[in-house]
Amino acid sequence: MKKLLTLFIVLIMFMVTGCTRKEEPIIDDLYTISIETEGIGQIATALGDEEITFDDEFPVTSAYMNAPAGTQVKMAAKQSDQEWMFVKWKKNDMDFSTETEITVTVDEPVSYVAVFAMSNGYDGPTASSIEEARTIGDILGLPSFGYSASEGTFISAFELNGTIYRAVADLDSDKFATIMDLQFDDPDHDRKFNEIVAPLEIKQIDNVSENIPDQSELDKNIGKTGGELLDEGWTYTYYNLDNSEFGMEHGWYSYVVVFDGKIEYKEDLDIEKAIRDLKVVSITHEGVSSALTDPIQ
Repeated sequence: MKKLLTLFIVLIMFMVTGCTRKEEPIIDDLYTISIETEGIGQIATALGDEEITFDDEFPVTSAYMNAPAGTQVKMAAKQSDQEWMFVKWKKNDMDFSTETEITVTVDEPVSYVAVFAMSNGYDGPTASSIEEARTIGDILGLPSFGYSASEGTFISAFELNGTIYRAVADLDSDKFATIMDLQFDDPDHDRKFNEIVAPLEIKQIDNVSENIPDQSELDKNIGKTGGELLDEGWTYTYYNLDNSEFGMEHGWYSYVVVFDGKIEYKEDLDIEKAIRDLKVVSITHEGVSSALTDPIQ
């Protein structure tokens, strides 16, 4: 005899929040599954034999459900913006799959993230391995974490085969001036930009993924004050005062830092001043920072 299922699904949509409840007897041992997006893109979910359907009018970017063990959940990711491309699924912050559609069986509380990265519309051949990345053109078609151009240096951050890298190339003053003269509202902006930077020879590649600090190293910051972090070069990026959570960057990486104490919001709130005396309760790696594309000093 089949076990009755009780499912509570909350879909948080872009611009619209919906709630659906199926009224059936409550069953023990429900596991919470969260499905999120990173970057710009949309997701869709389905249970069992149900078909996955995307809502293009109100794209879903986040979903939560409670389901008993053994439930099959389908998840799919899709581009909602031409300038962002699907990269992979992460499960509990670990790389899980590069397929746009996955099916999983519920057996524990778990979080999935559909990762999207920027794309600059390059349609030329791209490297299939890091050894093949000899020019900027070899990496232009790969998922991007941004680039920077300065007189003398061009830096691009990208992902290849699940690993994040940064590539550095020389950029002469004439090419730099040409890039600066490009107009962002020009329909041919990307094509013109790609033509300039594609031939640049890569002189240095850094493996960003292999240098992410492990949790034991991050935990050494527990007990430090916000002032100590700021004095060590950490920078503040965003906050969630309800949970005392703060986005912070240090070096090539971004983190979620939770402080003790409670900060009340006010119009002239100075976050850096407010956290100086608070102490770190927890700290976790979140992703890469803007420093990935900072010019080399």
